[in-house]
Amino acid sequence: MARFLDWCESLVGDEKRLLVAMTPGEWSALHSARADVIDPRDIQEHLRPLSALQSAKQARTPAAQALLGQLPPGWTRSPALLELLFEHAETNGQLAAPVTQVDVSALLQAVTLEANRRWSYSDVVLYEGLSELQQIEIRCVARQQRSQDADALKRLAQVGLIERDPGAGVERSQHRIADPVIADHMPSPLRIHHVSDVHVGRKSASRANVTGAGVVAEKLGEAVGQGPVRESYSEHVAQCASRGCGPHLLIVSGDLVEIGAPDEYEQAKLWLTSVRESLQDHVALGLDEPRVLLVPGNHDVDWNQTRGHAGARKRHLPFATAMSSFPRPRVEEPPETRALEVVRYPEAGVEVVLLGSAEFGGELEDPALIKMLDDARELALAAAKKGDAENAQKYRDRLGRLDPGLVHNKDLSRLRGHPWRESVRIAVLHHPVSPMPSITDVGPYAGLLNAGAVKDAMIAAKIALVLHGHQHSAWFAEERWPDRSAHTLRIAAAPSLGSWAVSEKHGYNEILVYREGERYEVEVRRVLREGDTWRTIEPGMSFEPGGASG
Repeated sequence: MARFLDWCESLVGDEKRLLVAMTPGEWSALHSARADVIDPRDIQEHLRPLSALQSAKQARTPAAQALLGQLPPGWTRSPALLELLFEHAETNGQLAAPVTQVDVSALLQAVTLEANRRWSYSDVVLYEGLSELQQIEIRCVARQQRSQDADALKRLAQVGLIERDPGAGVERSQHRIADPVIADHMPSPLRIHHVSDVHVGRKSASRANVTGAGVVAEKLGEAVGQGPVRESYSEHVAQCASRGCGPHLLIVSGDLVEIGAPDEYEQAKLWLTSVRESLQDHVALGLDEPRVLLVPGNHDVDWNQTRGHAGARKRHLPFATAMSSFPRPRVEEPPETRALEVVRYPEAGVEVVLLGSAEFGGELEDPALIKMLDDARELALAAAKKGDAENAQKYRDRLGRLDPGLVHNKDLSRLRGHPWRESVRIAVLHHPVSPMPSITDVGPYAGLLNAGAVKDAMIAAKIALVLHGHQHSAWFAEERWPDRSAHTLRIAAAPSLGSWAVSEKHGYNEILVYREGERYEVEVRRVLREGDTWRTIEPGMSFEPGGASG
C-alpha cells in the first residue's frame, strides 16, 4: 500500500491527473492508511446502478427488450449481471421463445449460479471487495439488524449493494440487499415461532381479569378485550407481519387442547388457520410447503380409548382427524409400519422431524392404577351428570396425570437411519428430554421414560435443536456427551402460550435461521407476554449447527 501511494504521489508531482478504480474495501484501506492525504471528497464518481434508459440500451433486440420488462429491478441495474443474463438466455434459446413461455425464476437462478461459477461473484464482491466493517454492515442488513457503522452503510448504498427498504419497521434495518446475487448468497433470516401448551378449553388463560358475572361484566370484558391469551398472540403475529418481521413457520409442540373434546379441536383448528394466514412468505419457502407443524401432547390423547392394542391407536384418532391438514407424527398408525414424519425445506437448509412422545398416554398394567383410572372416569361422568362441573373437571385432571412419556424405539431406529440432507436439523416432541432446573415435578411420568435413548438417537442424527414443552416453563440448554464430543445438542423448552396453570409469563420461542453461502447460524430467542406486549428476553442462544455455541 505504501509503495502504491508513493507511486501515485510521484505521478501527481509530475502534474499528472490520476484516476483510480477501486472497490469499497480498497478505498477504505487506502483512506485508513493515509488519512492525512486521502480525503473522501476526492471520490469523484461511484459506479452507480444503471438507469432505466441505460438498461434498455443493453437490451439490444426486441426479444431482450420484452424479457427486460419481466425482470425484477435488481437485475436491471447491474451492467455485468444484465449482460450475463442476456447471454445465458440467448445461448439457451430463451430469447427465441415468446417471453410468456420463459421461466423467469429458473432463468435468474441459473444466471446466479453462472455468475458465481464464472466470476466467483459472491466471494469477489463480498470478501475481496469489502472491508471488514463493510462486511459486518451488509451482514446486518441481510439479517435485518440495526446498523453498526453509518459510514460503511453509506458506502454500500453508494455502490448499489443495498437500498432503502420502504416496508421496514423501526426495530430493524432500514435497508435491504439490492444486488440479486448477493441477496441469494445471504438471504433474509427464516423466522420460526415455537409455541407449546396452548390448552384450548377450560384452562385457557384470559388476557383480561374480569371478575363477576352477568351482562355488565360481559360487556366490560368485551370492551377491554377479554379473550384467551392465544388471541393476543394471533394479533401479535399479524402486527409483526405488517412490520416485515413476522414468522414464516409455526411449530406447536403439543397440548394444543385441554381434554380432547370435539369443540376444543374445532376452536384450535380455527386458531391455527388464523395464525397461518398471518405467516409471511419467504424466498426460500415454496408456496406448497407446509407452514404449520404439530406434535401431540398428553392432553391431546383421548383418555376414553386406552385399553388393548386397538385402543392404543384409537386414542390418537381425534387429534389425527382434526389436524389432518397439518404435518404431524402418525401415532394413530402402528409403530411397526408407520413412516417417520420429516418435513424438509431444501432451499432454506432446514429439516424438521416430528416425534410422538405421548404415544402411550393412559397405557397402564397395574390393576390398582387401572381401577383408579376407571373410578376417576366414573366419578367424572357422575359429577357431570349432576351438573357438578368443578368436581367433574377435578377427576378429569387426575386422568391427565397418568402419562408415560416415551418415543417408540421403532421411531428412534428410523431417526438414526433417516437420510438427512440439510444442515439445520430440528427435532420436535412434547415431553422434556432432560430435567429442567426451574421445575421440580414429582408427578408420575413428568418427562421421557427413555430420555437417554432419545438423546442418543438425536446426537447420532446430528440434530441441531430440540424443541419441547409440557412443563409450561422456558429453558435453554446445551448437552455434550464425552464420547460424542463432536456434536452438541441444543434444547429449547417453550413456556405455555395459553394455559392459566403457569408459574411464569406466557410466551414462545423465536428461532432465526441465517444463511451466508453454505454457512448457517441459528439464533433462539425467548419472547414473553407482558399485558398485550410481547418482549424479547436476553440472553438467547446462538450457534452454528454442528459447531460450538456463540
